[in-house]
Amino acid sequence: MDAEIIVVDDNSKQPVSDDEALVIRNPRRRGSGEAKNIGAKHARHDWLLLLDDDLTPSQGFTQFVDRILPKLGPKDIVGFRIVGSNLLGSSKIEYGNTGISRMVNILFGVDISPHSGPSRFIPSAMILRSEFFASLGGFDSRRYAGNGFREESDLQWRARKMGGRLLYVENPFFEHLNIPGGHQKVGRENEVYFMRNQTIFALRSYRLASLVMISSYGAYLLAKGIQLSTLVRGVAQGLATVVQG
Repeated sequence: MDAEIIVVDDNSKQPVSDDEALVIRNPRRRGSGEAKNIGAKHARHDWLLLLDDDLTPSQGFTQFVDRILPKLGPKDIVGFRIVGSNLLGSSKIEYGNTGISRMVNILFGVDISPHSGPSRFIPSAMILRSEFFASLGGFDSRRYAGNGFREESDLQWRARKMGGRLLYVENPFFEHLNIPGGHQKVGRENEVYFMRNQTIFALRSYRLASLVMISSYGAYLLAKGIQLSTLVRGVAQGLATVVQG
């Protein structure tokens, strides 16, 4: 597989160094989505494989890529199953496809199950053409900063509006490593971001289902202990963002 490696160092405490990669260091922290936008602008090849720094591929990945690329269209996006678990604050996040997780994902608008026809969205490890990514304007980090999975699902939603096709691959897969990441926000601040971004995505993506998606996610956060005032503030910020365009 003929490939270039581009690493975007998002202003880490210890600068990244790699002799086999083009390393771009951001002068200030920009977040995962914007870091990928920056890396994509420096790419010289036709295809992009977008990865976070805590994902590692299973065996057979490079052979799979060599086989599938010639079969893909200009607006196809391939996403890979993610397995494993990691710690996010005091919570352990499991990456699986249980019945409960499917129900929650459908309510929140991020269902990635391959068992019900074409997936609505795919996980964060994605392959797509550089030209198509550029035509989409990359990730919308201005609206969705603080909520990586919303940046990803919003990008894919816009891709589908432009005729894109999402393909979900179960094997090979990526393992999510339990290593320190960029989740450094205080809990209540995170919840405001999540509620705001859920509101923005629901209002921009769906019409009849918008209220269900917003209320179900709000109920989920209330069950986890979020204060009602925090929830209302998040919804208000999301609504204001959509109204302002």
